[in-house]
Amino acid sequence: MTDIPALVVTLLFESVAMGILQQDLYPYPYLFPLEDQLLCQTDDGWSSDIMFNFKFFGNNYTAVYVHANGLLTFTDEGAWSVPKPFPLSIPMIAVFWMDIITTTTGQIWYRITNDSDILIRAQTDIANYYDNQTTFQPTSVFTATWLEVPYYGAEGDDADKRNTFQVVLMTDGDKSFTMFHYQKIEWAGYPGDYKRKAQVGFNAGNNTTSYILSNTDHGDIINLERRSNTGVPGKFIFRVDGNGSIPAGDEIIAGT
Repeated sequence: MTDIPALVVTLLFESVAMGILQQDLYPYPYLFPLEDQLLCQTDDGWSSDIMFNFKFFGNNYTAVYVHANGLLTFTDEGAWSVPKPFPLSIPMIAVFWMDIITTTTGQIWYRITNDSDILIRAQTDIANYYDNQTTFQPTSVFTATWLEVPYYGAEGDDADKRNTFQVVLMTDGDKSFTMFHYQKIEWAGYPGDYKRKAQVGFNAGNNTTSYILSNTDHGDIINLERRSNTGVPGKFIFRVDGNGSIPAGDEIIAGT
């Protein structure tokens, strides 16, 4: 895999890197209320199988599962609460893997679409950031959006903190891309326990191949809305269909 993003990643300055706006997310229920599915209010729950063909680390999968705890998996392996170090035996995308609870507040929406406007938007996103993917034409797009979600056991000042983030899967049946949007990140794990922080990345499911986007400290993760590999704060794009590592050009630059 040799795709190189067309844009040169530049340093993001905190004075201007304020994160993407909510309307910059791919549409969820406020525009298409009949097309989205709402994950039930839950603690550690996950969806039933969602039929979606997606090539991930060289393997072709026919279903995806949305987990409340900020995960997508490609096999039905039950609940995953607090993050576990990669690599693991389960193929998964950790959008923002942490112990999320939505029994009283927060929503998780998901859907598959081949709406022409969404396909054109996805095609444009990829063409803008990969100079050798100008002919990529997605045939299907899957989105999952965690809206104003808290974490399990939040107390004190953290009780009112909420995160909003989104994952977008795009495929033409052969090539596959994943896009992360971090619109609002107010919490990143348990205060004072920096070993129990959110995890972001990809796991091939073969116990050997994985990629961690944030592997340093709590400060990197809490600033995801100001970080990027595309030049747009809070927006990350990766090609994920190959059976090797995540492609070159995915250096993460922190805002200063």
